[in-house]
Formats: sequence, structure tokens, C-alpha cells
Amino acid sequence: MTSRTSLAAGTLALSLLTGCSALTTRSASNPTSSSTTSPATTPAARMAQSGIAEKVGATPRTQSKGGAMIVAGAHAVIPSGIVTASERAVSAVRGLDRHASANPLLVVVPRDDADFKKYTGTEPGSQLASTVTRGGTLPFVVVAPWTVRHANDVTARETLAHEAFHALTLEKLRETRPLWLLEGWAEYVGQKLVPQAPHKRTDIRPHLPSDEELRGANAADAYYVAFTFARFLRDTYGNGAVMAFYTDAVTTTTDIETLAQRHFHKGLTQLETDYDAWYPTFR
Repeated sequence: MTSRTSLAAGTLALSLLTGCSALTTRSASNPTSSSTTSPATTPAARMAQSGIAEKVGATPRTQSKGGAMIVAGAHAVIPSGIVTASERAVSAVRGLDRHASANPLLVVVPRDDADFKKYTGTEPGSQLASTVTRGGTLPFVVVAPWTVRHANDVTARETLAHEAFHALTLEKLRETRPLWLLEGWAEYVGQKLVPQAPHKRTDIRPHLPSDEELRGANAADAYYVAFTFARFLRDTYGNGAVMAFYTDAVTTTTDIETLAQRHFHKGLTQLETDYDAWYPTFR
């Protein structure tokens, strides 16, 4: 399960650039692969694919738009901003990654903290959203109560794009991959919907962050460098190579070093060195 959380939980500085509250950062754990099925044509079928139907209830509220299916329990409200952000998120992901799943993006809207815990298995705390991945079912996104209340905020749009990227690509994941790849690329896609360009930070050391860094107390720094590493690759090799590298990483069991050589003609050590040299030029 991957989730967008607060600074107190230790994650991303990138979202702080949108001028929102402290509830603007992410954390993640390694997702698990999920099975694929034929694309659903109704919210009921899509909920069945994700094993969430019983938890949402027998008479859910539903809205579908642009490849996204938004559902909520009978007593929850689906804000129009969540519908719009979900539609834009699907468009952004599929515009950047032609290998993204053809399954509709399922977004679940909770009524309150208790609903969020029921759908995700975790307390909401300071999370903004969570992508739930379970073996044998398709991933789905649960937006947190804060995001429901601030559905028209720029952070909600960026959050939905980030989580949509997870949900529409991780169903194909075949091998455990480093978080700098999974989260850095989700940041790269999510940032496409943020009007403000992220400010360059002078207080970080450009490097490939470890999973421990991305889960630790200073994870905000780690998420930022994971994102800017993806931007370095885009600026140097182009979006096509960046997304092809990611696609191979989630759909094959080939080791990351080999994939780096295949798509960028350099190993990770050299790419990290080049990233460090590129970073002063980042705007």
C-alpha cells in the first residue's frame, strides 16, 4: 500500500510548494502485485475486481468520468472536485505511460476516519490518500477525509495523479523494486498537474535514496530527490526513455542495473554521478 501523508509522518517536500497546509506529504511501503482482469464497465464490476464491494455497501453512490470510477458509501458525499481530479489524473497517467492499465481508476471516498480505516486497514492520521494493493485483486485509491474536504485544492489534484499512477501501473508489478523508482516516478507524473514548478532546494544531497530513507524521519528529502532524479533522466534522455525504463521495471524481472544500461546506456552509479552534476541546473 502506498499513501500520501503529512510532514510529521516523514515524507515529501514537493507538495509543500503548492502553498497548502502541513497535510501535504507522502510515505510508502512496497506494494504487491495484483492480478489483471478484463476492464470493468460498471462501478459494481470494478469494486468486485478490487474486493471492496462489501465494505462500500449495497447502495453506494457512484460517478464515472473519463476512465475514473468514483464510489462512496450510501451516507458519504462525492465532491465534484474529486471527480474532476480523478478524470484529470487518469488522462495524465495515460498520456505519459501508454502501458498504463486499461482498467478504470477506482477511487473510494470515505465518509469519515472510520470509513478510511475500513477501506485501507490503516488509521488516516495525516494521510491525503492511499493506494491499496492486495494480491489477487486490482489496486484502488482511497482519498482521506482531509482531501475530501479540500477536493478543489491543487494538492488534491496532484495527490490523485500520484496515486492514479500507482493504481494504474502497480497491478502489473512482477518484482520488488526500490522505492526511489516507484515513488519518484509517481511524483514525476503527479507534478505534471501542479501549476507551480517545484523550487530547487539547496539543502539536499542529490543521490538515489534508500528505502529506509524514504520511510524515515527525513523522508521528505528522500521523496524530493527521487522526484528530481526522474526529472534529470527526463531532461537528459527524454520522456520516452524514462517511461520505457519504468514499464520494463514493473512488468519484467530484469534487474534494475541491466534496465538502466538498456535504456540509458549507463549503470546506476554513473547515472547517480551525472544526476549530481545536473542538479545545479535544475529549475
